[in-house]
Formats: sequence, C-alpha cells, structure tokens
Amino acid sequence: MPEDYVNYRDSYPNLQEALKNGAKLHAFLSGGSLRVVRIEKMNKETGKNELLSYGEHPYFSGALAHADEDFGLSYDQQYTAKGAKHLHYLTGAYSLPYDVLDAHIKDGRSIDVIYCKRWGQYICTTPVPFNLRRNNEILWGSSDNILGAFLACLLSFQFEDKEEFEKRI
Repeated sequence: MPEDYVNYRDSYPNLQEALKNGAKLHAFLSGGSLRVVRIEKMNKETGKNELLSYGEHPYFSGALAHADEDFGLSYDQQYTAKGAKHLHYLTGAYSLPYDVLDAHIKDGRSIDVIYCKRWGQYICTTPVPFNLRRNNEILWGSSDNILGAFLACLLSFQFEDKEEFEKRI
C-alpha cells in the first residue's frame, strides 16, 4: 500500500528539529500548481541560505511529508532519478474541501514558519489576504507544534505590521 500523502501526520520530527536549530520553513505554490515546502538555514560563513530539505506534491500535506522525510536527498533522488523515492508530479490538484492549509497555498499565498526560542513556540506568518490588506501586514499564530502554528495563523486572524512583529520576536 502506498504512503498516504493526502492527510496530515501527527508530527513532523525532522522539520521541528531543523526549525529549533534555526532553519526556516517556506511553503508556496509552484508555477505548475504544485505545493512546495522548502527548509532553509542561513550559512553564517557565506551569508547565504542553504537548502536543507525540499518537498513538492499536488497537496500541501504531501509536500510537508516529503520535506520531513527527505533531509539530505537531492531533488533527483526524491523525484526524477531511476528508483526515485516519490512520484514526480508535473502539476498540482484542486484543493481538498476540508483542507484550509492546502486551499491557502492553492490561492497563491505563502506560509513561513520559524521557531522562537524565547517564546518556546513555532511561529507561522503569512501575508494578509489582498481583500483585507492595509499596509505591510501579516497574519500570525504560534503553537508548540507546526500544525498548530499553521492553524493558529490561518484561523485566528491576528493582524500585525510585519516590521513591528519581527521586532517583537
């Protein structure tokens, strides 16, 4: 039976550990409507972001699972080489009716997650939807796990000026 990449998992231990060690999660929609999750960390020596893990899938839950599973694998090892770990999808799918996270990404919005050591929480931010936007604002939410932070961000509607928020964390 193939792995279920349509439903969310209880935990994402590799992602959570990477975030606790200073990485950043960035999720977005590709040009082909695939959901993409990138885990990056700033290299202090070069001053550039290094890609730690990557996942893409027709649904956000699948991209998140791939990113959690595939630390250290190249794109080819994951998707395109002979014997690749996952199927290589060319386009994304319609959003699942019950999945607010996938619908958010499918609408072309991005999601970013970091870990705030001072708060002991995962912090999720996303741009305010266009029809609600005033000026340089974000929605944000926090929780002790990644999924909780996503949901707190998208469902709580805590608006804040992006620069003011970044000063606080």
